[in-house]
Amino acid sequence: MIGTLRRLAVTGVSRRLFVLFILSAFLPLAAIALLSLAQVRSLLLQQGEQRLAAMAKSYGMALFERLLVAADVGASVAYKLDVALPPDALALRTFSSLSMVTGEKTLALIGTPQVPSLSPEVFSRVAAGKPAVFVSIARGKPRIFLAAPVSPSAKGFVVGELRPQYLWGPDDELPTATEFCVLEDDSGAPLHCPSPIDEKALRSMVASASSAIGTATWTRGDQNIRSLRWSQFMVAGFGTPDWIVVASQPEGYQLARVLEFRRIYIPVVALALALVTWLTIRQSRNIVVPVRQLVERARGVANNDFATRLHLKRSDEFGELGMAFDQMSYRLGRQFASLKALSEIDQLILATQDTSQVIRMILHRVSDVVRADFVSLTIFDHDNPDRSKTYFRPPDSQDTMDMDRHAISAADRAALEGDAASRWVPLSPPAAAPSYLAHLQAHGMLGAHVQPIAWRGEVCGALALGFRKESSPTDEERQQVRELADRVAVAVSSAWRDEKLYQQAHFDPLTGLPNRLLFIDRLATEIARSQREKLSFAVLFIDLDNFKIVNDSFGHPVGDEVLCEATRRIAQCTRVTDTVSRLGGDEFTVLLTRLGHPREALQIAEEMVASLSREFSLGTEQCFLSASIGIASYPVDGTSAEGLLKNADTAMYRAKSGGRSQVVFFEERMNVEAVARLTLDRDLRVAIEHGELVLHYQPQLDLRTGAIRGAEALIRWQHPTQGLVLPARFIPVAEDSGFIEQIGRWTLQQACAQMKAWRLSGLPIDRVSVNFSPRQFGKRTIIEYIRQCTEGAGLPASCLDIEITERLLLDRGEAVEGMLQELAAMGHAISLDDFGTGFSSMAYLKRFAVQIIKIDRVFIDGLERSPDSEAIVNAIIAMSHALGKSVIAEGVETDEQLALLRKLDCDEIQGYLVSKPLPAAEFAELLRSRARIAASA
Repeated sequence: MIGTLRRLAVTGVSRRLFVLFILSAFLPLAAIALLSLAQVRSLLLQQGEQRLAAMAKSYGMALFERLLVAADVGASVAYKLDVALPPDALALRTFSSLSMVTGEKTLALIGTPQVPSLSPEVFSRVAAGKPAVFVSIARGKPRIFLAAPVSPSAKGFVVGELRPQYLWGPDDELPTATEFCVLEDDSGAPLHCPSPIDEKALRSMVASASSAIGTATWTRGDQNIRSLRWSQFMVAGFGTPDWIVVASQPEGYQLARVLEFRRIYIPVVALALALVTWLTIRQSRNIVVPVRQLVERARGVANNDFATRLHLKRSDEFGELGMAFDQMSYRLGRQFASLKALSEIDQLILATQDTSQVIRMILHRVSDVVRADFVSLTIFDHDNPDRSKTYFRPPDSQDTMDMDRHAISAADRAALEGDAASRWVPLSPPAAAPSYLAHLQAHGMLGAHVQPIAWRGEVCGALALGFRKESSPTDEERQQVRELADRVAVAVSSAWRDEKLYQQAHFDPLTGLPNRLLFIDRLATEIARSQREKLSFAVLFIDLDNFKIVNDSFGHPVGDEVLCEATRRIAQCTRVTDTVSRLGGDEFTVLLTRLGHPREALQIAEEMVASLSREFSLGTEQCFLSASIGIASYPVDGTSAEGLLKNADTAMYRAKSGGRSQVVFFEERMNVEAVARLTLDRDLRVAIEHGELVLHYQPQLDLRTGAIRGAEALIRWQHPTQGLVLPARFIPVAEDSGFIEQIGRWTLQQACAQMKAWRLSGLPIDRVSVNFSPRQFGKRTIIEYIRQCTEGAGLPASCLDIEITERLLLDRGEAVEGMLQELAAMGHAISLDDFGTGFSSMAYLKRFAVQIIKIDRVFIDGLERSPDSEAIVNAIIAMSHALGKSVIAEGVETDEQLALLRKLDCDEIQGYLVSKPLPAAEFAELLRSRARIAASA
């Protein structure tokens, strides 16, 4: 309770309420207590006076009767004297002395005769036959005498002194805590008073002798004594002045019940006060606590805290007030959040040209403005009316914003353009949701309120509020959504305008490529990034050779078509991270980022030269162009944007002066390599026509039978000036230039023709294996070409093995899967070459129609000395056999390797241990010699 009092004492209202309730209860209780005590005291005192009056009266009457009895006892003693009987015990207890007076004689009846002088009034009464009482004072002590006639006929009377014990009575027979004093009415002298009485009180009682009863209060020590006087009429009965009987009692005795009442009453009053205090505190809390909560919430609202709620769950006016305050706080919060959101969006629109930032702000703030389970914002593509972008915040990641590009139908656009007001769109299946609401339906929304976003009469998007159950925003929320939609419209229109200005300033209007300004900016950015991350890149400067002839011959519109086509071809040779730009006229630049080696830039540039060298179709006319490309590498050829561009331009002019249609590095050493590569590519293009390409065949030995079952066709180039050029040197050049397709077709024709010749000559060989480049599988026509070659040579499909690499499966897996299955269905065996050096995925072996696994020579070399190689080879063989595939080991050169492969259950081998690759005639002779040896054995 003390703690509660302290808490309540915090506010002035609570203090005033508490004091008011306490005083309202305490004062009446205190007044009632005082009045009750006073009343009870008064009643007890009155009862005490009544008891004192009764006791005083009883005591006085007892005295009167004792005197009457004493008169009779005295007469009886005199009578007994006549009959010679002694006094009885009663007489002895009554009189201390008793004498018989006859005339002048006095006869002692009891004790020593003590007869004081009698007044005439006493003689007169006795003579009249009436008793008389008189008082004699001896040495300040009163003595009571009684004179009584003996009998009417006797001529004498008895006079005796009454014993005080008899007259006044024994003390133990007196009432409890009560004292009696007997006074003489005339003089006020005390006749009997065991305890002294205050003289002032005594005089007061004597002075009031005119009334039968008188009271007085006086003090003895620390006690208040209340005394009451009773006047006993004595004149008629005994001829003496009236006696005053004073009965006294301590006031505390009379008020003893008051003390007992006080002991009970005070705790009751205290308990009542405690109960009142508790009720006061409780009621004060019921009043003050809600008021304090209201004050605190009012301060919170003043400090922009609109989210906290009172939640006063009461059925009285405070509950209604709390509910009204919560509703007011909610509406103020919504309005404040709306104003704040609109203000921030307006500032953002003025401060940035990035529409996505404005959309992010709107998606972040819309939940503060309206109640919705999901919010999305769709913006139509300004350049393509059939496409749009929808922005939304995923429910599981509210801190991020996702963007979905999708098509939008004309009907959906028309539905938005028909009405500028928001409308409810049901999304529950089987209703078909508009494309811009598909993500809302995917997240379980029952429906959505859609607010079109319009600018100057043109609908540019829609703001959608998704709900998991049917809901209707309030008019205020609808207005706020419209205001948000208007902000989006302003931002979109501003973005469209800025985008148009940006396009005009940074992009070529003909080709849509970045112009020189934007290219320089991106080049500077790439320099900073590459410097920070220690990367290298290259700049290509491209100039179309003889483009002026096209403009002069066909006109500028046709020249523009050629430039656009050249743009597409250049872009096809680049990667997503590269940048292609048009500087003007027929000059293009390309930024190639993240290069591991400058040779990569050379390969891309040569591919561009090859692509641009193909014919350009100009309606019914055709023309041929070429391109000269200069390359500058960062950081070798420059560390600034202008420096790199200048050096690439210089290298391009070197390419033009060197004969055009070539690639030239700014660095001279690389130019030599580029020229050599270009020369090699040029010579390779005429090698087939000049009969410089030949096929060699390497036998494949069956380890179970010891027979040569097949051969792998390997291409060789007999260069007229450089001698024998190995495939590792010219095949990559052919791959980059695209000439590999012609080489592959020639190889397939030659291998099928040679296999036909061997079969006609009766040589014991089952198949020939031909390597295919991934580029050859870029078109499905390769399958028809293989069929034409085998059928033209009169060979069954089992005579030709298709040998591919893991690179084909990795780069074009989905595209070639069906093609490989079709070849396998035709009867061709599919061999996977160089297994173990690439991706080596078990999934490939299960997924693709591969029948033969060829273990690369890197695992065979040193097989007898390397436990690791042995473990790998063993694993490959076991895995292949488990999948039902055959295994060929390449590069076998020693008998130890052969023995170990036999032990590991390898199927076939090829390598120098069997034979090196041989020309067709030598290979045939090898087969014949082995056949002769086998026949002689």
